[in-house]
Amino acid sequence: MLTNLQVKAARALLDWDQATLAEASGLSVAAVAGLEQGKGSPRPATWLAVRSGLENAGIEFTPDPGVRLRREKFHLQVFEGHDSAFRIWRDVEECYAKTGGEVLLSGVDERLWIKKYGKDLQQALDWRKKNITTRLLISEGDTVLTGPPEFYRAIPKYLFQQTPYYVYADRMAIINWGPPQQALLIQNPMIAETFRRQFEFNWSIGRKLDPKKVVIAKLT
Repeated sequence: MLTNLQVKAARALLDWDQATLAEASGLSVAAVAGLEQGKGSPRPATWLAVRSGLENAGIEFTPDPGVRLRREKFHLQVFEGHDSAFRIWRDVEECYAKTGGEVLLSGVDERLWIKKYGKDLQQALDWRKKNITTRLLISEGDTVLTGPPEFYRAIPKYLFQQTPYYVYADRMAIINWGPPQQALLIQNPMIAETFRRQFEFNWSIGRKLDPKKVVIAKLT
């Protein structure tokens, strides 16, 4: 059972304020503050969200009960073939099945994804709409989308990478279209944070899309 003292100690180890923990856990600052102060009876889902947010940042809770920073881990998996993208989608679903979260996707050419995956892509998108938020970076001039334009930014072609990458939780994944097609999945908080910051910078300079000048593709 996680305690409020462990939560505060973990936050101190990470040098996080309550707002940072709230963002990482998908909760309000008030909910985090109440939990740490021992007020009321937080729901199990609230405790789970806080625990997941801290563990994704490298915290390890011990039976003492105590808390410590987990030694840096580098877990690498490589998938090959047409199903390699499915493996990444499933990993996203497993990471966020209980807590929800956000996925950052850079280097997107929706026409290529539609051509390769069609209805399978629609199923993945439907699941994401219920559980997570996805933000995407596309190249200037692209007008074909699979979701609402407010979740996209168009970046200059000289910054656009033909090799798409995902960032979510403590992971990043790269899709290499090949041949052979491969997906590289890395679980490492520092690497994920590096790519997350790169994404956020490109998002900040990206251009918002005019809803009147884009086409939302129908995959069914």
